[in-house]
Amino acid sequence: MTVLYMNAASSVEEWITNAEASLDSSARKIVGLDVEYDKLSGTYFNPKKAGVIQLCVGTDVLVYHICHANERSEKLADFLHGYRYTFAGFCVAEDHTILSHSKYYVHNRKDIQAIWRDSDNKKRTQGMKDVAGAIIDPIDFEMKDGFGRREHRMWVDPPPLPPKSLEYVARDAYAMYEVFRRLDVFERGFFSLFKHPEKKRGRDW
Repeated sequence: MTVLYMNAASSVEEWITNAEASLDSSARKIVGLDVEYDKLSGTYFNPKKAGVIQLCVGTDVLVYHICHANERSEKLADFLHGYRYTFAGFCVAEDHTILSHSKYYVHNRKDIQAIWRDSDNKKRTQGMKDVAGAIIDPIDFEMKDGFGRREHRMWVDPPPLPPKSLEYVARDAYAMYEVFRRLDVFERGFFSLFKHPEKKRGRDW
């Protein structure tokens, strides 16, 4: 995994340009998207805004410390706003509300929580770590260990993010991309088999 951590709009736009080139050559145009913010702050007159935005395409992750950005990125706004790409997240409603407070809007979004759950997991509410642990690697069941309220109040602190926080957000974004990518592969495979059933044949030796 390659992680770029920035608060400069020009660097963010360079990352997006490279990501678009990669997406344009891919049949499945998927982007992992996550947003971090202080979940305990915010009022009606001073609503919560994004502290950190994470984007992931393949193994390339952008961690944008947007609350300390040097200027607004119109390229980011256009990237999120269009319908060319599918933005995959988890429990996305509040994330996208938070982004809208900063005048960034995501239209073509998919919520992993709404399309898949682990039938073997008896928890009433499953989180991203439960889904990633079941689909990607069991080690991901531990991906959020050691992160509590105190750590989640650090997103708006002056940069740089602590290494532990940077690793946390990068893994989160990658997990959202990779989980949705695999679900998409499974769905297309099942649909293809239903539409064009395989003929029985002997085993290849």
